[in-house]
Amino acid sequence: MAIQKISRDSISDQVFAQMKEQILRGEWPPGEKIPSENELARQFGVSRITVRNALQKLCALELLETHFGEGSFVRCQDASSVMSPLIPAAFLNDNGMEEILQLRRMIEGPVCREACRKASAENISDLKTLFQQMEKAKDYLPEFARLDYQFHITIARIAGNSIIIRIYDIMNEVMQSSFEKVVQARGNQAGLYFHGRIVEAFEKKDEEAAEKIMEEHMKDLYESFLNNFKA
Repeated sequence: MAIQKISRDSISDQVFAQMKEQILRGEWPPGEKIPSENELARQFGVSRITVRNALQKLCALELLETHFGEGSFVRCQDASSVMSPLIPAAFLNDNGMEEILQLRRMIEGPVCREACRKASAENISDLKTLFQQMEKAKDYLPEFARLDYQFHITIARIAGNSIIIRIYDIMNEVMQSSFEKVVQARGNQAGLYFHGRIVEAFEKKDEEAAEKIMEEHMKDLYESFLNNFKA
């Protein structure tokens, strides 16, 4: 598909849509360097600023990546890349927070079981260290929330599934602005209680217990959200 001149209505959106189509149709294949900002501006008949805005959106969607001093390249995709469209969908949905917590209830127990099965001594040590840092940061909510996320994403990485890791990344992006409010409403003790028990299950290599405790943790978190934010 040849690049078409752009009309003056919604210029930025039109440039973005055409460039996205070039990538998704394979006309700019993975790994290929796309034309420079100047060349794209000339082909589209728009300003460099308009092109740059489109490039930034495509990078945010992980369709392009920019190498400093070299230009922009079509990103080589893996299975986890299909999750990117979930981000705007979750933000646009009024029930997005609740749906994210529902998803966590569905997946985090089995993920924790798989991670416990695979965990090395070093992995277990990392989780224990994170838990100890959470204990020290329990009265400083921003740091506590960050470590809480790190604890869960570490478990996902130990489980070793790239799509699951991407899902966890998305959930964090969606929940970040609200998570401190949830922690504030429910306090830190529940999180510390469940995380401590999960670490103990990992140390014992008790997969069944790890899964059960994580499911209890997610149930408690979900019900806390409903009681404090949906009432």
